[in-house]
Amino acid sequence: MRASYLLLMPLLLAATHAGAKDPAEVADRLWRQAQAASIPAMALVTVDGDRPPIVAVYGDGVDLQTPFRWGSVTKTVTALTLIELARERGVDLSTPVAALLPPSLFDNPWEATAPLRIDHLLELTAGLADLTAAEFADTQPLALPAALARGAADRRLLWPPGLQHGYSNAAAGFSEALIEALGDGPYAQQVDERVFRPLGMIGAGFDPDPRLPGGYQADGVTEIPYWHMTFRAFGALNAPPAAMGRLVRALLHDARGAERPALAAASVARLYRNQTGLGAAAGLEIGYGAGLYGWVSDGHLFYGHGGDADGYRSRLGLLPAAGRGYLLVINTDNPGVLRAMTRQVEAFLTEDLPPPAAPAASAPDPALLERFSGSYYPAGARFGIARWQSGQGAVAQVSPGAGGLRVRIRDTTTTLLHQDGGRFRRPGDPAVAVVFIEHDGDVYLQGELGNFVRIRPGRCPAYIGRCEPW
Repeated sequence: MRASYLLLMPLLLAATHAGAKDPAEVADRLWRQAQAASIPAMALVTVDGDRPPIVAVYGDGVDLQTPFRWGSVTKTVTALTLIELARERGVDLSTPVAALLPPSLFDNPWEATAPLRIDHLLELTAGLADLTAAEFADTQPLALPAALARGAADRRLLWPPGLQHGYSNAAAGFSEALIEALGDGPYAQQVDERVFRPLGMIGAGFDPDPRLPGGYQADGVTEIPYWHMTFRAFGALNAPPAAMGRLVRALLHDARGAERPALAAASVARLYRNQTGLGAAAGLEIGYGAGLYGWVSDGHLFYGHGGDADGYRSRLGLLPAAGRGYLLVINTDNPGVLRAMTRQVEAFLTEDLPPPAAPAASAPDPALLERFSGSYYPAGARFGIARWQSGQGAVAQVSPGAGGLRVRIRDTTTTLLHQDGGRFRRPGDPAVAVVFIEHDGDVYLQGELGNFVRIRPGRCPAYIGRCEPW
């Protein structure tokens, strides 16, 4: 059953974009799909231009004010809070973390030449592995000092900060600590003062809420206990869909200099931009920014974030040029169904928009293609660090191909079309998605295919230890 819509139906229909289906029709279709997959509750938020967000909530016992868990969409809120605080305090995002937090919280072997900075944490280029299995499995709530202390022995940076992107929930723990240091108060209070209250996000918070509909395994019946995350800053946001609609709208419009922005336009805009890492310096145009990352859907470049909160799956997607966006959440650990629903929402939001023109490919110099060809090893790892450092990662084979290069990783081959220099895109990409960079005697591949370093011909960077597979 449909619990409620934020807007009355006549007004909802008037809010659709020209030539498009009714958002209610799309939401109803998604809900039928969710019911077929035994998903107890679902919410969809859509934003189009300057119109109010449209929020549809489905499921027994849920309504517009029922909170859902949003998982790693929390990272966007955390990043926005930290950026705003740094702006208020006159602290540049390139400031070394050791100037603000005790250096004993992490071990950076490259501190003298490559200090860990605030923007490295935001863009996940810090060189940190992810949390340990024990930290993920622990559902007991911990105060921030205890959480930081428990994992301190595992916070040794694996590669020089600023080298490359590497997804890590541990980085959000340091962002949480920086927020408390700069704001001189608890993380939740700082987020409330700088994001929730300015946007009118009533009901948003980070503590367990008795109104939550519960999170379930893929069968939609077996409930998963509430996850008290090691660091709330990486995924603990609980909020009603109606409140989250205000966030989506601000992310779309405040960055473009809205007439009365609730948040600083420069702070919102910074979320979209990746400025650290070799790839960013080499012209990579699709990557992880300071709180949002990009992906391509039918030729359109979306920005946003995914979320997983043990029984809740969510997806935030934004088309800033068109002023459109969405937020989708289900309360079942079924990522396959969420992906299928996400594709339908993105198709709906773009059905009347011409795909952006793909950049014209240039005729590559054969010598350049040969220079980037060879065998490449993963240049970083999120989990399985010992396996990665002992040469058991999946090797990428790069060779010249029609119009550019071919990259084969396991059984998947991807065509890369040459743009200029070391910049490439996949067929259908509207922007540069892969770059090759020569750095300190090594050749790196970075972008949508992952991060790799050439080992044949070449060498193994000292920070890995071993690149040759067993």
